[in-house]
Amino acid sequence: MLDIKLIRDEPKLVERNNKNRGYDINLREILQLDGKWRELKKQNDKLRNERNKISQNINQTKKQKKGVEAKRLIKKAKELSEKLKKNEEKERELKKQIEYLVSVIPNIQDKGIPIGDEKKNKEVLKWGKIPKIKNVKSHLELGRKLDIIDIKRSAKISGEGFYILKGKGAKLQRALVQFMMDFHEKNKLTEINPPKLVNKKSGFGTGNLPKFENELYFTKKNNLVLIPTAEVSVTNIYAEETLREKDLPKKFFAFTECYRTETGKHMGEKGLFRLHEFEKVEMVYICKQEDSWKLLEEMTKNAEQILKKLNLHYKKFLLATKDASFASAKTYDLEIWSPAMKKYLEISSCSNCTDFQARRMNTRYQSKDGKIKFVHTLNGSGLALPRLMICLIENNQTPQGGIKVPKALWKYTGFKEIKPEKKIEKKKIKKKVIKKRKRK
Repeated sequence: MLDIKLIRDEPKLVERNNKNRGYDINLREILQLDGKWRELKKQNDKLRNERNKISQNINQTKKQKKGVEAKRLIKKAKELSEKLKKNEEKERELKKQIEYLVSVIPNIQDKGIPIGDEKKNKEVLKWGKIPKIKNVKSHLELGRKLDIIDIKRSAKISGEGFYILKGKGAKLQRALVQFMMDFHEKNKLTEINPPKLVNKKSGFGTGNLPKFENELYFTKKNNLVLIPTAEVSVTNIYAEETLREKDLPKKFFAFTECYRTETGKHMGEKGLFRLHEFEKVEMVYICKQEDSWKLLEEMTKNAEQILKKLNLHYKKFLLATKDASFASAKTYDLEIWSPAMKKYLEISSCSNCTDFQARRMNTRYQSKDGKIKFVHTLNGSGLALPRLMICLIENNQTPQGGIKVPKALWKYTGFKEIKPEKKIEKKKIKKKVIKKRKRK
């Protein structure tokens, strides 16, 4: 959430940022309400001072045994208290309105971010090459033939947007998870196993609520939110707390299920592409303000290293203003190649959210000079499983219809390839039967 002082002092900056990000938000309404709130607050502060003075006078008149004067002052104090109570209610209501309107304003983006939609995303790096594959099969076709992916039965159980992994397919994904978790642990990130259901306050803290309410799942009982990413749980760990500068940065990773409605995005069977439920390893950093930009580069390199170890060709993009997430000040996307779809798929987004989420969560730290500041928060996929599975399967397919397993995963899978089952030819069986009859 933006600081209301920024909106007061630099409304043109905020309006320009909103326009660049594709948000049509009327700041006039916010500033008008803010003006009313500040005026009411002044009045209420004045009423409190007046009431305090009268209270002192009441005590004095009682000591001086001025009964009539004391009664008059008590009556006046009561009238002030009633007026103050009504005004405080109005003040709270105005503040709620202002906070709601401010809460749907996106974060201010860093300088040098390309202005526009996804077409303006800037390619900053390319690693590896697109593999040459004859007669390309999709991950779904390979998954069916190898009996490791079952979309039809998952649709029977839950509907579209879900999947079943079987046998070596399930083990391959589990191997990927353990490989990535071991990688992050070696990089000195602390593993977190967080709640997968969170309250609305936590959803608000990371910027998922109220803006993206339609994209979330809620429980009928208690109205809890099913997390769309572990970022929501992990970033909120220190909500309403003040940390010590010497304890920063905090570097975490978490493996969780993620839940998203993906409303209107399903057009028939698409395998593991658009899902309501999927698994992901997420990175979350909480740090000092001056460290967040270098840590964004570190976090992104972590995700890149995983792709390199899996020998998957990828591109790195600096996202344009309209394509970056609501809470982000700067985002890098990593995209990997799907031979069957003939396009790149986003596999990781790494974002510096500066103090945007910290203000919503009220997470601060005390610097060495004693000042209390808001922390900066960062998050990034390290990595998301379904699209990683898609591209790993498709890029490692063999002419025989099998899947080669990247060397980095061998110790986790226990096998180097998922091979199609050998079929016994009927003709050969018949010949053997005939030979046996002749011998008789």
